[in-house]
Amino acid sequence: MTDSQLDRLVTLIVARLQPPVLVMVTPGTGYRDAIRQRLAGCGERLHLALDDGLEDALQWQALGETQLATDGPITRYKAVVVPFLDYPLAVDLVSGTLKNPVARRLHDALLAGIPVLALRYHCCPHSELNQLRGAVEDSAYVAHVDATLAQLTNCGVSLCTMNALLEELALGSAQAAPIETTRRYLTVTDIVNNPSLAGKPNAVMTDAAVDYLKAQRKITLPQ
Repeated sequence: MTDSQLDRLVTLIVARLQPPVLVMVTPGTGYRDAIRQRLAGCGERLHLALDDGLEDALQWQALGETQLATDGPITRYKAVVVPFLDYPLAVDLVSGTLKNPVARRLHDALLAGIPVLALRYHCCPHSELNQLRGAVEDSAYVAHVDATLAQLTNCGVSLCTMNALLEELALGSAQAAPIETTRRYLTVTDIVNNPSLAGKPNAVMTDAAVDYLKAQRKITLPQ
């Protein structure tokens, strides 16, 4: 096995040990290919919940494990990503109108304190995408949309760029609690081969090793 193959294997193992990220893929025009490519290279283990009838469903399925939006407990995910958050979905969350599975799943994530990261390109009237579509920044309706999105942020949804989203996911991986390893007990053989091990503050020994030390009077055991 080459060094590059070994590095890739280690990367895959580490990714498997981390909780997955749930990606809620909904319809939305604009930046789909670019967003999918960035998520494909994010280094996270992805679970994908795809809306019915997506024309690019096969391409998204290649990114990870696909499932229904309501499958499994939401607490098994370290974050939920919404690449194509549109304004109607934002209104549903703010108003508590949870008629579709995506809104209900996001509701569950927010209740459980799971980070919800949504790209701002499709819902924010000030994004480059919506400016290209003809949004007028100083209209009364844009002010209304801004107010709704501010409420969404207050509910716990992070509206962010692609770079900020990937940074947040990477930060979450770096801060994840280390995996607890099985404690190794010192055996009689260990003590015979290296008696100094028994004097270490964190030494934990088998019953046989303790009996051996008592017999040899190597250490004074606490009463």
